[in-house]
Amino acid sequence: MNKRDAKRFEKLLKAERNRLAQGIQRIEEITRGELGSQGDGSLSSYAEVGTDNFGRETALHIASGESQWLDQIADALKRIEDGTFGICEGCHESIPKKRLEAFPSARYCVECQSKLERGNIL
Repeated sequence: MNKRDAKRFEKLLKAERNRLAQGIQRIEEITRGELGSQGDGSLSSYAEVGTDNFGRETALHIASGESQWLDQIADALKRIEDGTFGICEGCHESIPKKRLEAFPSARYCVECQSKLERGNIL
């Protein structure tokens, strides 16, 4: 991978990292704000609290997934820094640019990723 392509992918990954971080921050702020709301003890109030709790759990689950995605982006940025970005960790061949454009934090080429998903050891 040439330096121009590496810079382009670095810029793309950093933009995605910023977008995800802002989304996680919004979810945390909304969730924190909702934690303060308490019911008045009526049956409908308990139903509202249950609905709020479900919404909060869903939001936290989404934030957790986005946090994992942030970890993958950080790993990809480290590979750019190390000069190993775009090299499959399974077969050590170049990952096609089309794959990296679709999934910039890819660690494996399509063939090796497929083997991993089928449970085959690389």
